[in-house]
Amino acid sequence: MSFKELKDFDAFTELSHRCYPGMKLNTREEKERYTQHRRKMAEKEEIHTIGLYERGSLAGAYIAYDHQMNVYGTKVKAAGIGTVAVDLPYKKQGHAKRIIQKFLSDAREEGRIVTHLYPFQPAFYKRMGFGLGPRLSTFQFHPSQLPGYDTELSVEVLRNDQLEEVRTCYHDWAGASHGSTDIPDYGFTFLEKEHLHTIGVRKDNTLVGYMTFEFKEGAHFLQNDLYVTNFFYTTNEAYRALIQQLHNQKDQVRSIHFPTFDNDFAFMLEDPAHIDQQLIFSIYHKAATEGRGLMYRIIDIPAFLEKIRKHQFGTDTIRIGWKVTDTLLDETYESVWQFAAGRPSLTDQPAEATIEIDIGSFSSLLMGCVTLESLEKSGAAVTDKAIRLFQHPHQPKSWTFF
Repeated sequence: MSFKELKDFDAFTELSHRCYPGMKLNTREEKERYTQHRRKMAEKEEIHTIGLYERGSLAGAYIAYDHQMNVYGTKVKAAGIGTVAVDLPYKKQGHAKRIIQKFLSDAREEGRIVTHLYPFQPAFYKRMGFGLGPRLSTFQFHPSQLPGYDTELSVEVLRNDQLEEVRTCYHDWAGASHGSTDIPDYGFTFLEKEHLHTIGVRKDNTLVGYMTFEFKEGAHFLQNDLYVTNFFYTTNEAYRALIQQLHNQKDQVRSIHFPTFDNDFAFMLEDPAHIDQQLIFSIYHKAATEGRGLMYRIIDIPAFLEKIRKHQFGTDTIRIGWKVTDTLLDETYESVWQFAAGRPSLTDQPAEATIEIDIGSFSSLLMGCVTLESLEKSGAAVTDKAIRLFQHPHQPKSWTFF
């Protein structure tokens, strides 16, 4: 078995067709379109399509993405992996494990600190040391349930010739948002798509927020639902102006589908109940559907510590000894961190509390996706001081799909 950069994108398309029937690559035209797309994307400097070969035959493949990630206000080198595929005759032979090990090894050699992915099956990647990421909720409500705001910001429809402004606005948001990643120009192709609409808000001739949405028809042509796909803002005033634009759709739209990492968004709505009016668990009104998607894996813990040393995890002062096990890479990380008023650094002093944890749970904890108290219920014996450090995690927000 050997890995090398993939050049035969016709073979990659056939592999994808067999491994991902949901891609619907069922006709010659669909396959040709996908082949050309993958060939074009592989020309990007930050995208790497890698094949796994057995005696010259393509047995599997994956795509690695180079990212710059905001981790608590500091840019770090990160890597994403997607379209992991093992062809049907080669399944259950350990090839998926080999692919992930190869990806992690290459990312570490390139000086990347964090890796992330969207799992086809979370349990599969948990076994490979990836920890669950943030919780995403999707609300569905009538536009009239949103508050109305008076705003002086100007509103306009954005088009492809304004890509630079949109890109700048996004990166202004990303620079203030833990977990976000930089997006290259090809990530803004939504401005070119006919079925999508992008509205921006300006202050002093500067774009300070934008949202993208599409309409989907209901039972007849006068019945429409609005699906939000982008919602970025750099000021609270911009947020209110965008909410006002959604509120204004109350005469035309049956419902709005609104995805968010804000667990308190229900308080924004006059009636937080989901439009389907379902009850869950006795008399609790369903407010949203939620799920977990993105998963994290820290691959260079010392470098990660160096990057987050200015971040404050709570306010307590305590020395924590970590024993982090990584069964996939057959590694164990052991060291003591001094948390001084919540800020971590390495120390050679003895630990006041020791935490034994797997790399996936450690990654979720340090990225702000779970509390230590929740992990303690799973068996980690820790002190109250250590629990308080991670009592109010700063949840990451990432809208980068790959």
